[in-house]
Amino acid sequence: MKDPLQRLFLREKPSLAVLALSEMEPAYAAQIAKHIDSTFPHTSSILGELEEQGLIISRPEGRVRFLVLTDRGRQVAGALRELSDLLHKPDAMMQRLERLKELASSADGSKDYLILGPLRRDLAKLMTLEDPKLRQGAEELDRKILAILSR
Repeated sequence: MKDPLQRLFLREKPSLAVLALSEMEPAYAAQIAKHIDSTFPHTSSILGELEEQGLIISRPEGRVRFLVLTDRGRQVAGALRELSDLLHKPDAMMQRLERLKELASSADGSKDYLILGPLRRDLAKLMTLEDPKLRQGAEELDRKILAILSR
């Protein structure tokens, strides 16, 4: 992985920075840092890399440097958004819920909490998703797990 763009976009914060900028542009570094929950120095470094790669341009206005995506940056933001949507498709999440159900059914009774405790963390994530069918399935499984744990 020697390509600088590959190294850049296979990390979380740079991807989040491009997506944040696509939603907020024009923006400045402190806004992006807050939006992606990163430190200002780290965000400034990321933004420098993005500018070096020709994905953003900055223009000073007074004491503030406003950032905007280039055409290429907009294409990258669109591709990242597509990838994010693809990775979070309900089908994949529904498969995850089915795997969690299988794991929960394999609890043997002696040390259920060792298996079921971590499953509840995963279920909590699924219960925050917008898909009502997925959320309902996760809530039902969580209730079953609570019943098993309270025995």
